[in-house]
Amino acid sequence: MKNIKKSVRFFVVAIALASYLLSGCGHVKDSGASLSESTAQDYEEQIRQLQKENEKLKEELAKYIPSSEEVETSEEMATEQASASEEAVSDNTVAEETKRKQVVVFGDSIWDSSRDETGIAALLSSYMNADVYNCAIGGTRASLKDGESPDNYENWDSTSLSGMVNVATGKVDPEIFLEGYPAGGVIRNIDFSKTDYFVIAYGLNDYFSGAILNVEGGREWDAHGYGGALRYAIDELRGKFPDSQILLISPTYCQFWKDGVMYTDSNMKDFGGGPLTIYANVCRNVAENENTLYIDAYSKMGINIYSAEEYLEDGIHLTAAGRELYAKAVSSCLKYGTPGVVSGNSIYY
Repeated sequence: MKNIKKSVRFFVVAIALASYLLSGCGHVKDSGASLSESTAQDYEEQIRQLQKENEKLKEELAKYIPSSEEVETSEEMATEQASASEEAVSDNTVAEETKRKQVVVFGDSIWDSSRDETGIAALLSSYMNADVYNCAIGGTRASLKDGESPDNYENWDSTSLSGMVNVATGKVDPEIFLEGYPAGGVIRNIDFSKTDYFVIAYGLNDYFSGAILNVEGGREWDAHGYGGALRYAIDELRGKFPDSQILLISPTYCQFWKDGVMYTDSNMKDFGGGPLTIYANVCRNVAENENTLYIDAYSKMGINIYSAEEYLEDGIHLTAAGRELYAKAVSSCLKYGTPGVVSGNSIYY
């Protein structure tokens, strides 16, 4: 490029010199004597030589200066290339944004009690542009009941969290124990390998039944304990679907009424395993130790003694406003949550 610039400068100077000589060669100071005929012929010959060189210089210079048509064509090509690049980026962005996530939910009646457009699953689907498979069954626990085998897969009959996870991982046939449940029809039609998020939301029925928190002296993933059942589910799902994320949700605050009067709540009532706050803490500990997403629905979602009238319809299950609040919290956590960090009341859906 430097050589080209030098050549152009040389040609310009040469042209200027030639023009000067051409314009001034016919004028000579009158000294009182005429030029000889031979001298005039010499000048004419020099002029012809300079004219030839001038034409050659113009031809050489034209090689380095593009025509107006070439400039326009080059600009059009650059514009087209930039436009094509922008369109490609835009198409990729749209494809990324419009790709629907797959969410599979294992839980109890908090998710199962409302399966219409006001239900948590339907709202979550809307907020996230996701396919949400609601495999929740009302009245179920995370933990196995006394006497239920953790590995009798051929005769499996427990609708607990372990049962649902065993179906997902292919260990148990849903036909043998899920007949008649809405979740049974849902779970049969899931390609679990496409799952982006598994949502695990249990604890209320473990609390109501006084289920033990962890089996004393047993394995830490012994599913007869609430904490062990959560660990078992995480271990099995991660082993089978390593690319999926897991979200644990603690049980929600609840109240107990008699004859139209609230006489106690889950902060105080103990059914044998401790108040519900203990189960929520176990869920949190498992999430932090196992590095999963986690929502503290008990303490941080905003459902408490002061807001119960707005969010709880019978002291336990959620009103339409409560389900909306819950679904927004889940959507926010799945979109922006960090594994091992508590999510709850920062809702951006």
